Amino acid sequence: MSNIHIRRSFRALFLGTVMLAACGTPEVPKQEPAIPVAPPPPALVPVNIAMMKFQPDTVRIHKGDTILFTNKDVVEHDATALPDSAWTTGPLQPGQSKKMVIDKSTDYFCSIHVVMRGRVEVAP
Repeated sequence: MSNIHIRRSFRALFLGTVMLAACGTPEVPKQEPAIPVAPPPPALVPVNIAMMKFQPDTVRIHKGDTILFTNKDVVEHDATALPDSAWTTGPLQPGQSKKMVIDKSTDYFCSIHVVMRGRVEVAP
């Protein structure tokens, strides 16, 4: 083999190596692993019954939150869904409380004192 053939072979090998190195795999940016975001824990939302009123008379909650109805009046009360009585606290004596998870917006009233009205608004 002559010197010219060796040089040409070496040059071809060198150029092929350079081209292969230049055409290597593209650099992929590193991605941090996704951190799952947990939804906020359910809230406990107080509604007091005092002076023949629900206080506050309208509560805005998220689905899964719990409403705590507490009778702070001197007579028995309840909280009952309107119009179909889909849920009720049942009678609450003065000082008693009842927790309720209400999953859809609704009006409610005290079935013992029908002039007492309230509303629960549930956000998705």
